[in-house]
Amino acid sequence: MTKIVTLYNHKGGVSKTTTTYHLAHALVEHLGKKVLVVDADPQCNITELFLFKIIEDLDIQESNGMETFLPGTSVKDALWPRLEGERPNVDVDSIELVQPDPSANLYVFRGDIALNEAEDRLSYAHSQRTTSDMHQKRNHVAIHDMLRRLGNRDGFDYILIDVGPSAGALTRSFFLACDQFLTPVAPDRYNYQAINSLSEILNKWLNEHQQILIDFQKLRLNISQRCPIFKGLIMQRFQRHNGTAKPSYQLWIDKIKKRTNEVLIPSLRNSGGKDTIHARTISNVSAAEIPDFASIAPMMLQLGKPAWKLEKRETGWKGKVWEDRSKMMNDIKKFFFDLAEHIEND
Repeated sequence: MTKIVTLYNHKGGVSKTTTTYHLAHALVEHLGKKVLVVDADPQCNITELFLFKIIEDLDIQESNGMETFLPGTSVKDALWPRLEGERPNVDVDSIELVQPDPSANLYVFRGDIALNEAEDRLSYAHSQRTTSDMHQKRNHVAIHDMLRRLGNRDGFDYILIDVGPSAGALTRSFFLACDQFLTPVAPDRYNYQAINSLSEILNKWLNEHQQILIDFQKLRLNISQRCPIFKGLIMQRFQRHNGTAKPSYQLWIDKIKKRTNEVLIPSLRNSGGKDTIHARTISNVSAAEIPDFASIAPMMLQLGKPAWKLEKRETGWKGKVWEDRSKMMNDIKKFFFDLAEHIEND
């Protein structure tokens, strides 16, 4: 069965997209999984990351006066006929996915700037979920139903969803379609404060989801049968000294962990039950601690490949610089391979 996972934090600037990108590659490369990445963020950043080379070629054609189009079906195009009421569900059979690298078992369900147009429709469907309006009930479950059937169609081991840093209806719908979620955070005062509001957001979402389960099941609507399981924090964007986080970062790492245990985990248990927390998360709330990529980040963005696949000849780094960067690239590889194993472990 396909496992659907997202990295969610309503606080922006926590490297959510970059982390999802590397996790997808790690699941394919390290564990041999078949992975689909869904771009559910209207900013389309992860689509740009994965389709870097394709977009670069299209831009060249555009500069030569040719009209070009991105390959594959966008999430918005797939959803829209259902949201408009033209179909009882999303036409999954017609969805065309993009495989950026034919040699890798990794596919992209690309984003669309216009996906934010679904926000009002999904918000209205949510407000009508307890009424007798079957059209709105179908809209309410459309995303979960689409992803489940798409996973079955192509036999994906994992579907990773890149959601936006928001608490809106679009993000809520994709979040509630998941089996698991992790929360990326940066060790600073604002991320620490955000744990409280994140707890309130998720508590509300999960409580509301639980309230309609029986009704939707009786109507045989394809709603997620249980709440997403919290598999821990991904602590990142901090600097190290001699292999450990610098004291100014360690202060907030410890405070965020403590607040997660004191506020977020009890809130999740209260709204979704004890099964919303992965057992190992209780003893270690950090699923991963990934230090700042430094100059590796812009290089991997520029070349459109995972950090650990950067080659000396294409980076221009030499001597001691290359040695230091090479070691960091190997560290990053291990961080994400370990995170892939964490996701795999039930």
